[in-house]
Order: sequence, then structure tokens, then C-alpha cells
Amino acid sequence: MSIAVRDASPPAWAASLGVVAIVFGMLMLAAQGNELMAQAVIGPNTAAARNIPADCRADEAEQEGVSLAECELMVANVRIMIASRPGWFRPVQQGLALLGMVAAFGSIVIGLALIGDRPWAANAAVLVFSALLVVDVAGFTVAFYTGPLLRALYLWNILVWLFIHMCLAAGAVAGRQREG
Repeated sequence: MSIAVRDASPPAWAASLGVVAIVFGMLMLAAQGNELMAQAVIGPNTAAARNIPADCRADEAEQEGVSLAECELMVANVRIMIASRPGWFRPVQQGLALLGMVAAFGSIVIGLALIGDRPWAANAAVLVFSALLVVDVAGFTVAFYTGPLLRALYLWNILVWLFIHMCLAAGAVAGRQREG
């Protein structure tokens, strides 16, 4: 008498895609969290926005391991952000960062489901990775309509995420078609 035992391991494509989705989901979650924090902290009433001179004391700079020039450049970066962004940019970017965090968390969950060989995971992966693509395209569009300094700051980073998410979505679609 022979008992058929189902192989408990997921298909190779699902396990591989799941691991990649978890790794990039965690990176995206951290990146979007940093962006949300940056937009919350770099507000219109900060010292840099009011042109208060940089308080770069030599003893504090040495303690932090930065030179006085580096301290002044950090303040200049904040001023660039404030001076370059249109009034609509900050709330839109905060909303996109929140959406990106939710979608990145979804990517982590989907990655775990793919590794766990859940039957619904392949279809859900296509949806979640497509949602990440929508967030990337929206972020690219928003950054495109800002000034040149913000475009230089954002566009390349967004393009990298766009290509990562396109590859994940393509992998999910190919894997789903292979299973179906």
C-alpha cells in the first residue's frame, strides 16, 4: 500500500520570489518610513526655513564625527528641500510614503505566503506588486513636476524602485501563469 505524500515545499519560483519580496519589502518599508519622517520633520517653520544660521559648533561636530563644512552642507541640504518643493509636494509625498509603507508591508506578507505555498499567494502577489508599481509611477510623476534640485534628489531612487517592482510583478505574473 502506497500513500501519496504531497511535497511540502513550495515551487522554486514561489520560494525565490517570496524571499526577494520579503527583502525588498523590508527595504522599501524602511525607505518609505524615512521619507515620511523627513517630510514631517522638514517643515516650513524649521530653523533652516527661517534662515537661522547653522549652529555648527566645533565640539559638537567633532563629537558627531563630522567636519564644520559637512555640518553646514547638511543644513544646506535641508534648505534645498524647503526652497525647492512646491506647496503641494509635502502632503502628496507624505501620502505616497504612507501608501508605499502599506504596499511594502503587503509585499512582506505576500513573500511569506509565497514561501508558505498558500494557494492564493500568486494572485495576491500580482496585485501587491502592481500596487507598488502604481506608487512608484505616482512618485515619479510627483517628483517630475518639482524643481530640478528635488528631481535630482528623487528621480533616480524612484526609477530603481520602479524597475525592482516591475521585475517582481513580472515574476509573479509568470509564476501564476506557470501554475495555472
